[in-house]
Amino acid sequence: MKQNKWVLLLLTALLAVTAVAAGVHLSTRQSAPMGTVLVECAGRTKELSLDEVELTAVRGTIVNGKGEERNVDAQGAPLSAVLEQAGITAYTQVAVTADDEYSVTVTKEEAAAPGRVFLIIQEGERPQLLVFGDANSKRNVSNVIRLTVS
Repeated sequence: MKQNKWVLLLLTALLAVTAVAAGVHLSTRQSAPMGTVLVECAGRTKELSLDEVELTAVRGTIVNGKGEERNVDAQGAPLSAVLEQAGITAYTQVAVTADDEYSVTVTKEEAAAPGRVFLIIQEGERPQLLVFGDANSKRNVSNVIRLTVS
């Protein structure tokens, strides 16, 4: 019986530590209001309204890690156009980060290639990054909140 109390006490302590760590982690994550994306460049952060971005038809096929194809037919904008709207033309790469802090990198050459890298924008949802031409869709990021330009 005494041993069960110690096990219960230990489990309670571990649960409390986990809850505190989760709270700290969640409180330090950056967020952007719906309909916007944060653009960070040279130590400055700008909130870009996606309403300001001119949308075009985005069509193509993406491939997941299993080799399965999915056709895309949506509205969006080339990543390079989104950056230009934010006033950014000189850069070497962009880290695209989701609200869960998942992040991928896109080079300037990839972003500048016609039909390659898009932010898909759907009403009531956060934008999604799509990179066409990759053998695996790991760089397709849902719920994009931040673009970090370097």
